[in-house]
Amino acid sequence: MTEALRGWKGAMYDAPLTLHYFPNVPTAAIETRARLLLDWLLERYKRGILRLSRGDSLHLVGHSTGGMDIRWMMKLLHDHAERAADGAQIEELPAELFIKSISSVQFLSTPHRGSNLAHVFTRWSGELQLLATVLYETCRALRLPGSRFLAGSIKRLGWSAGWIDALLDTTSLLGSFDSKDGLVRARARASYFDTLRWLNDASDDFGAMADLDPARHAEDPLHAKIFRTTYGHVRVRSIVTRAEPYPSAPAWDLFTICHRWTAHNPGAELGPDCSVRRLDAAGSVALVRAHNDGIVNSVSMVWPTPEESVYVDADHADIIGHYGDSDAPQEDVVSPDRDYKRYGLFMSSSGFGRARFLDVWRSVRGFVLDAESGRERRAPSSRVVLPVFSARRTEPEAGAAADSTPAPRSEASVPSSIRGAEGAAP
Repeated sequence: MTEALRGWKGAMYDAPLTLHYFPNVPTAAIETRARLLLDWLLERYKRGILRLSRGDSLHLVGHSTGGMDIRWMMKLLHDHAERAADGAQIEELPAELFIKSISSVQFLSTPHRGSNLAHVFTRWSGELQLLATVLYETCRALRLPGSRFLAGSIKRLGWSAGWIDALLDTTSLLGSFDSKDGLVRARARASYFDTLRWLNDASDDFGAMADLDPARHAEDPLHAKIFRTTYGHVRVRSIVTRAEPYPSAPAWDLFTICHRWTAHNPGAELGPDCSVRRLDAAGSVALVRAHNDGIVNSVSMVWPTPEESVYVDADHADIIGHYGDSDAPQEDVVSPDRDYKRYGLFMSSSGFGRARFLDVWRSVRGFVLDAESGRERRAPSSRVVLPVFSARRTEPEAGAAADSTPAPRSEASVPSSIRGAEGAAP
């Protein structure tokens, strides 16, 4: 995603893009996650990383529940601005400045009206939270043996090969605690504590499951009203995904199970049947409530309207780069000091591959640049900042990352202040 958004293989681009990946709490309530996102943005504003008063613009891109985080964060900004207009001073938050700086929002596979899968899982949320607690305590107490226990437990469940490969590779990394190489040991510790944090967060707050249950979650009409008024200057788009299981997939395959539950007896709360134009401009696709990408019902992703949405044949993980065979080469994605692997997390029949992945993310980038070109700039040279919510960082974030942008056409064509903060693969 980073390479595609900046300009593939050093290609020229029309505006400098500075990417920031926000590491949110995985299973927490949506409001909690939105408040964390707002704190995260505010901290970067205070540190001078987001120079909103000097012309920087924000382009928000959220995958899955990350899109819900964005919507609720924007509602919080709206509420802060209204209270400030009434004379209240709220945590030194320049809400109006943030609102004016947001130029575009893109939602990828976002469950705007919940997911039928969450409705199924809600009945077992207590047991799932208890499982996360047990796994956390086991890994914390036993370190490497506990991590191996986690890998073995998942493998015995018969989940798809992509999940197993990802977990076993992580376990292999954790097994490097005793390496004589200090850098290898440091990475092993970072992976270990990142795994612990993920499990601890899941064991402490499972509120997202209830928030995404369509039986409890009704779309707040206030959100749509706010987007039409307070955020009337913001370009909005939703990318809708759908996939089907392989006809020959085993009944216990993870994607097959999740797809079946997501499609089972979906309620009207998910949204009406509709038709959405395809991203590749090859006509439109008719969607019904049972259609889904293995995690989210497709009609729930259509927001605010079908006219502001586009359709892609992809499962829930394909769209963020987890497609195909984990043994496939890492095409055109090069890290100078370490390898990042791509796992096909679901066994779907979407046919999603590298070409479609690049089409999607070039489209995301194009949408950003179109929104930026139509924006009335307040500074001679403004940078574009994209918080992207489909990845969790595994390294501490530096105050300012080193330059890692594609080569410009000439030294004068790109400001010298371009910086990039990259996230690890999800």
